[in-house]
Amino acid sequence: SGTSPGRSAERLASARRLRNGVLRFVARRALQAVVVAFAVATIAFLLIHAAPGDPLAPLPGDPPELAAAREALRHSYGLDRPLASQYPIMLWSMARGDFGVSFTDGRPVRTVLGGAISRTLLLMTPALVLGALLGAGLGTWQGARRGRLPDRAVSATSLAILSLPEFLLALLISTTFALALGWFPATGMRDSAAPRDLPLASAIGDVAWHAALPVATLALIIAAIVARYQRAAVADAMEEDFVRAARARGASPRRVLIRHVLRRTLGSLCAVVGLIAPVVVSGQALVEMVFNWPGAGTALLAAVYGRDYPVVIGLVVVGSAAVSAATALADIGAAVANPTVRAAA
Repeated sequence: SGTSPGRSAERLASARRLRNGVLRFVARRALQAVVVAFAVATIAFLLIHAAPGDPLAPLPGDPPELAAAREALRHSYGLDRPLASQYPIMLWSMARGDFGVSFTDGRPVRTVLGGAISRTLLLMTPALVLGALLGAGLGTWQGARRGRLPDRAVSATSLAILSLPEFLLALLISTTFALALGWFPATGMRDSAAPRDLPLASAIGDVAWHAALPVATLALIIAAIVARYQRAAVADAMEEDFVRAARARGASPRRVLIRHVLRRTLGSLCAVVGLIAPVVVSGQALVEMVFNWPGAGTALLAAVYGRDYPVVIGLVVVGSAAVSAATALADIGAAVANPTVRAAA
């Protein structure tokens, strides 16, 4: 009992050091995210303006009234100013959370982003959860049976999935389960023939039915990536001395795998989820295009084709911020779960 206060103080000091370390890490990552957002906005601004043409330039054959209206719009959006003048205005507006107004429909960009991103999250959230769980389970199962026939079969399947471009995998899934079998709709977010006043449960079911194939596509990609990393981590952990010691004490294989190996690989699993964030964001855009899902990827493609500068820059900046936040959260989770990573951080 005499050592209890000392141990409590040591645990309290350790918790305080962990908290301070996490706060410092979050502050550094927040600063990095600001720098990345600034760099991405600058690159997007330069690239979109370097493309030939002007979205509001008068066209040959336009009547004088239409040409005057286009010129008035160019002036109201500031497109008649030099790029050196447009750039600081854009940065100042972004710093205030104002991305401007869409050239296409005149709505505030924040409204366009809110609708598109919310529909993207309807796909990305379940796909990330399902893919991470499936990949972690498969990778753990493979690592515990490394070199056997089932392990090689799953590895070959994962490699085949990762070898296919996202749009091709989406096309294969759509062709098989939507066109050939007719189990799910091929495109869209809702049934166009359904009445608008559907009950809430029916409306949710309709959206979920349309989201099934794009979610499955993204989940398969995520699961294939996570499974390969998790398999390697589990296979390495199975060779460690602490596993041999646990087996020597008579622990069952299931107990060794769950109580020792999985706890050891939790940090690397968190890091992998952070690493796949850019893959998910880029793959999401292609999958949305194939399934005609009205999310951020489809909105970005339409904005690029329509030379809608504010929407393009807003979507790119928000996407980079989301990737930065996801990787930071994954690194924090890895540091908290793994004392070795925590010490290095």
